[in-house]
Amino acid sequence: MAIVSIGNRPDLTIDQAWAVFARHFEGTYEIVPSNAAKRDFIVKKSDWAGVGVRLKQERTGTSFVFTGIMPNILLDAVFGGPGGSVFVRSTWKELEAEIAAFIEASFCAPVVEIDERLAA
Repeated sequence: MAIVSIGNRPDLTIDQAWAVFARHFEGTYEIVPSNAAKRDFIVKKSDWAGVGVRLKQERTGTSFVFTGIMPNILLDAVFGGPGGSVFVRSTWKELEAEIAAFIEASFCAPVVEIDERLAA
């Protein structure tokens, strides 16, 4: 599981996040709804590899929580668990890293430090 904090963005909705993901990954990955309680949507690379994404709004800030999953329920039932997931774990990790980089680039405001000597 990975968490990327994006500051305090109480205005950001799941639908808006979904739209940003869908635009960015169009033609590469499929963005599909999730039936799981702690996932808002899935970035699906294949039936074997995907990332479940949740937009988490808290008083202290906004973050995306995500983890590699097997998007196909039947494949997950048959091959899921510790033994079966060993074969796709590296793909999940690569996809998680790609999602993390995308979130940081798309949702995190750049931090600008001002040199006080130049501002005067």
